[in-house]
Amino acid sequence: MDRRLVVMAVWLAACAAEPESGAGAAWIDDVEAPPPTWLSETGLFADVQALEPAEGLLPYAPPSPLWTNGSGKHRLLYLPPGARIDTSTPDAWRFPVGTVLVKTFTYGDLEGQDGEAPVETRLLFRRRDGWAYALYHWGVDGAEARLVGERWPGRTLRLATADGAAREHTLPGLLDCQACHETNRGEAVIGLSRINLDARLPATLFTQAPAPPTPAGRTPAEQTAMDFFVGNCVHCHHGETRGENSSFSLLPEDLVASTVNQPTEASASGAGIRVIPGDAEGSAIFEAVVKTRRDGYRGEFKAMPPLGWDEIDPTVESALREWIGGL
Repeated sequence: MDRRLVVMAVWLAACAAEPESGAGAAWIDDVEAPPPTWLSETGLFADVQALEPAEGLLPYAPPSPLWTNGSGKHRLLYLPPGARIDTSTPDAWRFPVGTVLVKTFTYGDLEGQDGEAPVETRLLFRRRDGWAYALYHWGVDGAEARLVGERWPGRTLRLATADGAAREHTLPGLLDCQACHETNRGEAVIGLSRINLDARLPATLFTQAPAPPTPAGRTPAEQTAMDFFVGNCVHCHHGETRGENSSFSLLPEDLVASTVNQPTEASASGAGIRVIPGDAEGSAIFEAVVKTRRDGYRGEFKAMPPLGWDEIDPTVESALREWIGGL
């Protein structure tokens, strides 16, 4: 059996081709143009194989990161020369046309690979008429990544690990990308906000100093729970209505009031109390995040978060159990 199984199917026969060298301005200089076939042609990387960013791209890491099957993530931010992020509305930042956010997913334990091996690179970019998306899938040699296509469907890869096991990793479809990013309050950017900001980013990126983050949790356990929700949940669960979507808030300032002894309201999932003080196993949030992913689960709750979690974060069960148990 092929050691990377479905990976090869996604990579397709087009891997026999090589990117053309030489010509024209980089795509990053005009994001209104269609994304190029090869990641190396975007102008985002000085050395694509080494994931070395091109001049003008800034690495960043949100302090409360999204969990995705234990993968590493390399994030880059690009703003056009002289442009800044408008932070005048604290929780609805506005990003200039030409903004590009880059996220490359890697694993450090894949069979036949030394060190971190890239699997996919996602692009989120701001055009004049709004945000657009692109997905690049890396070849098994880690030398280059190819554009998946327009309005692509999601698909699940089975990656062979060095210890002989297999790991699932889902490449999101375009609709999956939109479902997460476009339910966010403000613009479609996740992981770069007032409540989840890498403090190493220079102040010159912003029109004014970002407002300080929300006050910390009352206990270390509550802070850990808040960090989890900020990284994984609040882009949907922010308490505001976006189009046809509305949900309760898991934002740090709302967390306790909106969950403790509060009944669930969603008609599309199970019923219960979101957080029952002292009873993690009986709490709806714990069931949705943890129990739904246990073998043989037969309850009515949908697994949350619904996308990107083929494996559960090994720290989340203990974090939620400690927080709820201590209430």
